[in-house]
Amino acid sequence: MSSELPELNSQAAADEMTSRTANSLSGVLLGIAVVAPWLLFAMSIMSGKLLWLTVPDLIGTHVGLLAMLRGYRDDNRALKRWGAGSHAMTLLHCLVVLALLQ
Repeated sequence: MSSELPELNSQAAADEMTSRTANSLSGVLLGIAVVAPWLLFAMSIMSGKLLWLTVPDLIGTHVGLLAMLRGYRDDNRALKRWGAGSHAMTLLHCLVVLALLQ
């Protein structure tokens, strides 16, 4: 039997650390993506204004998130892109209209 220690692959350790960092960043961004439309909706309910804008935004962003999650589940890159893009554009349009109306 050989008493030598196996060589540690420093490249594999670096790749694992990069993967963990990317996964944690993705989790934070996904959390913000879920919370932002709900905050806009809650603010519009408390102010009593612009419900006509925030309700479709809430629906549109969650449809995009569901499409993106379905894309991850089915390993469908096009569906992931479509879901992320529709979520981002729906939220962006809502924020632009809110800024114009204020």
